[in-house]
Amino acid sequence: MIRLYQLERCPWCAAARQGLANVGAEYETVEVPRERSERSDVIELSGQPLVPVIVDGDTVVWDSRRIVRYLYETYAGAERTRSVNELPDDVGGVRRLGVA
Repeated sequence: MIRLYQLERCPWCAAARQGLANVGAEYETVEVPRERSERSDVIELSGQPLVPVIVDGDTVVWDSRRIVRYLYETYAGAERTRSVNELPDDVGGVRRLGVA
């Protein structure tokens, strides 16, 4: 199951939740502290304190646009190809857990 690190009232987190809904992915949310310096889990996973961040198996993705692109590429198939091509791939990041 995908884990979404978020703030409920964050518009970028809402975009990530919409992307998850668009592909029908099951996910759980982890509400992070409002204070960025207190987001130790997010920093450990992504190397930065901003949300949203998703963890999908051993894949960590951050930045709402990168998250939606990842979800569409991974779960949506051909019906989201146009949307994938409209989303940037040079924002946020992706890393594999256990890989430096």
